[in-house]
Parts: sequence; C-alpha cells; structure tokens
Amino acid sequence: MIAMDRDHNMAVGTSTNGANHKVPGRVGDSPIIGSGAYVDNNVGGAAATGDGDTMMRFLPSYQAVESMRNGMQPNEAAAEALLRITRLHPDFEGAVIAANTKGEHGAACVGFPGFKYNVYDNNGPRSIDVTCKKSTKKPSRYNL
Repeated sequence: MIAMDRDHNMAVGTSTNGANHKVPGRVGDSPIIGSGAYVDNNVGGAAATGDGDTMMRFLPSYQAVESMRNGMQPNEAAAEALLRITRLHPDFEGAVIAANTKGEHGAACVGFPGFKYNVYDNNGPRSIDVTCKKSTKKPSRYNL
C-alpha cells in the first residue's frame, strides 16, 4: 500500500502471506526496508509482492523510488526494479507498485497471470489492471 495525505506526506506498508516462497528459518521480505516497501517523502513510495526470498536480495521497492528520483515515471521505475531481478532469476514472479509525490502511479509485474492494484484519488476509487510479462529463461538487456 502507498498512501499520500493532503499535505503530500507519504507512507507505505506491506504484509506477507508468510510461507508460499519463504525459505524455512529465514525472515520474510516484508520487514526488510526497501524490499517489501520503501518511501521517501521527497520522491515517492513503492511496495512489492512476490517471491520474497529473491526480492530481499534486490530491494525492488527501494530501487523503484531511486529510479523515480532519477526521473523515471512510476510504471517505468517499477518495471526497472523487476528487470534487475529477472536478469538473474528468469523464473521470478512478482510485482511492484509505485507512486510519486505528484500523485502519479504505476505498476509492473512478471510471471503472474495478471495483477491489479487499487487507487483512490480525486477521481474516486478504481481498480487498475496491469499486464504482466511472462517469466523467461532468456537474460534481460542488463549486463550488471
């Protein structure tokens, strides 16, 4: 979840399903700052869902916020964060939602049959459908 109040203060939150992909004995990704969620009041916020044991090694929520800081739109920043994961983990399944301080929002997902997120703003409540990219065995364009 990403929230912004009328004074443009932002907050993020996330939860976990607890066990779907978790390695026994390890902490999930939700409490890891930058993995499950991250916010910078000067830039925006992001939250992620998916294979937490993979995500916490890449901090996709932090990466999405930093990409917005560097000029990317929220949907581009979310996609960039996921590309950094899928270049090394082509079977990864996950999604990132992002919003900036202007109230612009977007999301990206990979490996899911579909993904939705909800928005409530001056236009009222609505659900946004996101087309997910398929997981692939091919490496991405990154050579990091």
